[in-house]
Parts: sequence; structure tokens; C-alpha cells
Amino acid sequence: MTPTRIFISSVQREFARDREHLRDYLRGDPLMRRFFEVFLFENVPASDR
Repeated sequence: MTPTRIFISSVQREFARDREHLRDYLRGDPLMRRFFEVFLFENVPASDR
């Protein structure tokens, strides 16, 4: 089964820590990581496009 990709985003900097905590929880929980793949825009290197 292919995991569902979850995009976690917010333009507000004060939620940066909350986004990281949510990402860590979903990746660290044995059941959640079987069904979900977390994507944070901050973790992607800048592109020239």
C-alpha cells in the first residue's frame, strides 16, 4: 500500500515548531508512518525554477 502524502504548511513563522513536532510525530509513530508520508516545504532545497 502506498502511503498518503501529507503536506504540512503555514506562512506563519510562529507555527514552525508545531509543524516540526507534527512531522516528527507522524514519522515516529509506527502505525502512522505506515499510512502517511510527511512533506514539509522547508526541507526542500531552493530551486532556480
